[in-house]
Amino acid sequence: NCIVMFFVVGLVTGAADLWLEIREIELIQYFSLGFIPMITCAVHIHLILRRYDALSNRPWFSHWYGLISFPIMLVVIIVSFRSFLYEPFRIVATSMSPSLNPGDIIIVSKCGYGNYGTYGFSLVKVPMEKQLKRGDLVVFELPKDPAASYVKRIIGLPGDTVEYRKGFLAINDIEATRNHEGTEEYYEVYREHLGKINYVIKTMPKRSPVNGHVSVPEGHVFVLGDNRDNSNDSRYRGFVPLENIVGKMVYVF
Repeated sequence: NCIVMFFVVGLVTGAADLWLEIREIELIQYFSLGFIPMITCAVHIHLILRRYDALSNRPWFSHWYGLISFPIMLVVIIVSFRSFLYEPFRIVATSMSPSLNPGDIIIVSKCGYGNYGTYGFSLVKVPMEKQLKRGDLVVFELPKDPAASYVKRIIGLPGDTVEYRKGFLAINDIEATRNHEGTEEYYEVYREHLGKINYVIKTMPKRSPVNGHVSVPEGHVFVLGDNRDNSNDSRYRGFVPLENIVGKMVYVF
């Protein structure tokens, strides 16, 4: 009963910590609610051991090696889940606005993309199995700065030709159409249609345009930010190698 109780309390306090972090409530900066079941459990164990007969036979998990195995197993499960299945990332810049804004937390699917690791450490890299599509939002590492992760939208696939200039984007000589959605301070908002997909972008009419016509080499993709005139993407940093793609965004908080 105690094990079930502490497990339930741990789930509740963990969910509360996540909710506080998503809402950016200051409490999470100074104290984690997860400490409550930890401290309570430690005190409870101490009270039990005070009246426990040390000479009697104890189950394996009550010995020092059993107690150490639990946190090790927990770390292995968390690291494995984040490395090979799903990993959260927090958006800190406006380059993907209005699709993603600072403070948003995105969930990235990593299985099948071949670049496995977490917390800034790379564990293993294998050939990509998943098929990327134009319009996918992907998290990737810069070739010159693998410790930093970025999120952009795939515009050009290997072998594509991409032409871009102010108010114009064409893939393989097929122009992406835009519908005007509204006006914000400094920005014009459009819904851009790239084949069968569509998404919302922002442009800054007063900013000088960046023009170019490129061919995407094999093993690479061409990415852009949805905040078109305020994004450090493939127009400035070049193509993204497939081996640097961490995964595809599947959900956003």
